[in-house]
Amino acid sequence: MKNQKQLIKLGERLEKNPSIAQSNLAVKPRNYLALNPLLQKGGLHEKDDVEIARKKQRRQTKQDLRKQVWRQES
Repeated sequence: MKNQKQLIKLGERLEKNPSIAQSNLAVKPRNYLALNPLLQKGGLHEKDDVEIARKKQRRQTKQDLRKQVWRQES
């Protein structure tokens, strides 16, 4: 019951002053380091091994097969 009253009051305040809603939204900075390919799985220490290459290929094939649309509706 208390939460409902608080939500109603908050809604009324937002109707009166819409700039409050925009000030509450904090912009999260992106972590650009996380996009670095050297920091991905395997990273810098990954070997150029035939077995690893096959494993990557199998994993990629599985992902591609999952993404495909198998059922064609006509």
